[in-house]
Amino acid sequence: MSFKIISNDSIVSVDWLRLADMLELSGLNKRELPKLQRAFEHSQFRYLGFYNGILMATARAISDLTTVSYLCDVAIHPEFQGRGYGKQLMQYIMQDLTPLGKIILYAVPDKIEFYQRFHFYPLLTAMTFVEGEGLTRMSQLGYIPPLPPQETSRRD
Repeated sequence: MSFKIISNDSIVSVDWLRLADMLELSGLNKRELPKLQRAFEHSQFRYLGFYNGILMATARAISDLTTVSYLCDVAIHPEFQGRGYGKQLMQYIMQDLTPLGKIILYAVPDKIEFYQRFHFYPLLTAMTFVEGEGLTRMSQLGYIPPLPPQETSRRD
């Protein structure tokens, strides 16, 4: 039984449906397959993790390759969580991204402690721009504070 991480040009094919399902099951939002594929393929850093040939981990990042990287879509399929695979994936990612300066991510609220083990700290001044249902969803899931009543008209 083995866990293997492949990245960037070593990735020759992707099971997009499995990847989308894994992201959603891991607490990230549901993705349209064409958008997921485009986002993944346009990221400078791409990671897939396999356990005995089964896709069960992923992450991707974009970077200016000098001062900052944005790490996102870090996910381990729920059937494989709690076994150290997330730690191995993050160690692999950190080897790539740490030399490039600071790393920014926003985490699923119940995974914040996991990222703190890798010396990630909450940002007090980070902000996001999102419109429509996305704004409501971010508030409901705990990514941003509850929305004031006057924001109701802005969301629609």
